[in-house]
Amino acid sequence: MTRKEIRNITKRLFENSKRHNLELVEINESSPYVVNAVVEIPKGGSAKYEYNPELDTFQLDRCLPDSMQYPCSYGFVPSTMGQDDDPLDILIYNNVPIDRGTIVECNVIGALDMEDSHGQDWKILGVPTYRGKGYWSLKDVDQMFLKIADNFFKHYKDLEEQRKVTVRGWVDKKQALKIVDDCCERFRPLDSLNELIREF
Repeated sequence: MTRKEIRNITKRLFENSKRHNLELVEINESSPYVVNAVVEIPKGGSAKYEYNPELDTFQLDRCLPDSMQYPCSYGFVPSTMGQDDDPLDILIYNNVPIDRGTIVECNVIGALDMEDSHGQDWKILGVPTYRGKGYWSLKDVDQMFLKIADNFFKHYKDLEEQRKVTVRGWVDKKQALKIVDDCCERFRPLDSLNELIREF
């Protein structure tokens, strides 16, 4: 099954769903170079929200200590599945916070190699496409931001019992594009999709 066919199936499921599940928003036509991102947490926030696809709403997961604030807007890439069976996470490099629930088209420029209690948990780094052509790789990003984000994810669960995090640092654009491709492929629940299509 081609990516275009998968995209068309996903689109029909999304359009025919009683609720517009944001996890089923189409893969961007320019993927893996450009992805659609759904914002869960605006930059500077310390409350962790997660999207609940069954209720089609965002619910509070927990609050971080006051000293811990997300260094950028944070969310997920729809129509993907990471190795932890959740949609692929994305960090959105932008100078102002982006509201929760907003869909942002982003250029992929790298990824943070991270592992938590659920296994490998990549964080793609994306730059909104509106920012133009000045961001092609990690070298184009403020290097202090990369250090701050690395440090944040190393320590944001420090005060939570039995929550271990390992951060191995940043990987380049080439590897990030492969991660996006792999997570798009992993998303293809063909048996479930075929079953749902028959219902329509």
